[in-house]
Amino acid sequence: MRSSQLSRFISDPRGPEEVLPTLPAEELANLLDALYQNLDTPEPEFGAQVWYELAVEESARRAVLPGGAIHGVA
Repeated sequence: MRSSQLSRFISDPRGPEEVLPTLPAEELANLLDALYQNLDTPEPEFGAQVWYELAVEESARRAVLPGGAIHGVA
């Protein structure tokens, strides 16, 4: 993901609470990777930390199925 794409996410007026649940799994994974890389720079984008934390929560939420079982575990 290019930095311009990352900036578009971070500046989305809807915010991470609305945007993250709508992303397909692959796009969420790509966003998480881009956010992580951005946070590992001397000057990360303003707001990247919040987006990263909420994206991690969204990813974890998706990994847990409605019955409390973890996806992929019998």
